Amino acid sequence: MTIRNSLRTAGVLAASTLALTACSADDTSAPQKDRASESRTTAPEPEQPSAPDRTTGPDDVGDRVLAQVTGRDSIVLTITGVERSASGKSVTVSATLKNTGTKGFFGISAYGGTDASIKGRMHSLAGATLTDTANSLRYYVLRDTAGGCLCSTALRALKPGETVPVFAQFPAPPDNVRSVDFQLPTFPNATIPLGAAR
Repeated sequence: MTIRNSLRTAGVLAASTLALTACSADDTSAPQKDRASESRTTAPEPEQPSAPDRTTGPDDVGDRVLAQVTGRDSIVLTITGVERSASGKSVTVSATLKNTGTKGFFGISAYGGTDASIKGRMHSLAGATLTDTANSLRYYVLRDTAGGCLCSTALRALKPGETVPVFAQFPAPPDNVRSVDFQLPTFPNATIPLGAAR
């Protein structure tokens, strides 16, 4: 009888152990739900997109723009500076030429004007002028002692999208003249401000 009781007791204990194991296996879904909700609350927020880089516009030349005109074959002339010399005897006009077209531009020789006595005029800005309309006076590009213009020379063809800086120096109008018309062959007139000598 003692052996039977022992076996019966052992069987009851084994059945209880199996029941407890089954219950713990069924309860595993609860912690999994908790872990899932916890991972949702701690997930990092998506990064905000950074601001786009500043792009250079077609008319942005890195300087102030005093005037801008378009000439033949989509060439854009942008005047970026007008400065009297310290002596007040000359004025220098700074600008850029940009080919905004889709083809190369080879008409630089037109900018040299028609004065054949100017040395090297064929590929320069020798044809540029300043006009004081208030006093009906026109000023031509200054020349050096060898007859060359005091302006950009040795200009070459412009590729599509290419920009080249240029300048031209003129005799200075009187100090009381506050604006002049800059004229370059094949371009419309560009009215630009003219300050007093510094």
